[in-house]
Amino acid sequence: VQFLGADAFLILRFDDLDAAFRNDEEFPAGPTYATTIEPCQGFTFESCDGPEHHVLRDLTTRELRAQPVQRFARAHLDQLAHSVIDGFANENEVDLVASFTSVFPFLTFALRTGLPGSNPDTYYRWAFDILGYPGDNETGLRAAAALTEHLEPVLADRRGCPADDLISSMITAEKDGRRLDDEEIRSHVRALFSAGAATSHHGLGTTLYALLRHPEVTTRLRAEPELIPRAVDEMLRWEPPIGVLPRIAPNDVELAGQLVPARSIVLMGIASANRDETVYDDPDQFDIDRPGGRLLTFGFGSHYCPGSHLAKAQIVAGVRALLDRFDDVRLLDAGAARPNGTVMRGPIQLPVALG
Repeated sequence: VQFLGADAFLILRFDDLDAAFRNDEEFPAGPTYATTIEPCQGFTFESCDGPEHHVLRDLTTRELRAQPVQRFARAHLDQLAHSVIDGFANENEVDLVASFTSVFPFLTFALRTGLPGSNPDTYYRWAFDILGYPGDNETGLRAAAALTEHLEPVLADRRGCPADDLISSMITAEKDGRRLDDEEIRSHVRALFSAGAATSHHGLGTTLYALLRHPEVTTRLRAEPELIPRAVDEMLRWEPPIGVLPRIAPNDVELAGQLVPARSIVLMGIASANRDETVYDDPDQFDIDRPGGRLLTFGFGSHYCPGSHLAKAQIVAGVRALLDRFDDVRLLDAGAARPNGTVMRGPIQLPVALG
């Protein structure tokens, strides 16, 4: 296939993609991040593989593990989601992307990280400008510098007085005598914040799109809100927030009977694998009663997305709060709301009428 004007190989089937994600030697993630985004966000565990990756990942993501995220979600997420909804609760019509999915995830990541939560619009812009660095170097570097300047007083404060947040965890974490210096913390905050908030933004938007396109499911979730996590898991299969994930093959390798020459771009086709008919019955159907199974939405292997627990928790909280506040939410333009994008994928707008 063609990807950004270059020839690339696209992995389509679940088993082939599963094998590629497990194969760090022939399909490593580090070189891709090192050449595309590291010049903007700095050296992180994304940019390396092997022992160094594991150490950096452990030191930087402890507060994103399941139990800390569960505690954080219980203490903050419902209240935070409702506070965002307060801003448009009296409107008859609203764009849920502009008013909700572009706000709530960025406030969530700010709170979890330890950053001030007063400027979600700025956070949104910084995150997508950093992620857009490969196509617009100048804008990406400017956003990274602005986020770093915003981070500096928080980092200095937490050095003297740690709190219950991701920055403090990075400051105090130690593994085999190894600790993070300030520049390593800055780099990982830039990486985790931009990628984590952006993918959660798309995930929440696509979940709302799926529910609005399937009102019978929404009606059921109102009666059985305990099923919301199951609906989120099905969205992550049906329309993942990352459609394809580029990697670079360093050596000649054979996959699915196809020779992939060294230095080829290989696209991890997550969206396709999640609809592999040999794995999922009726895969194009959005079905919250689908039997649970392993997804490749967050990758697999050593580079499995460390923000998956927080992403799912805030999507669940966002859906629950929206259904709690409004008796009826009706999509006004299904075509405009359809998820858009190739690498990062989600609705650009969600125009709805609120009842």
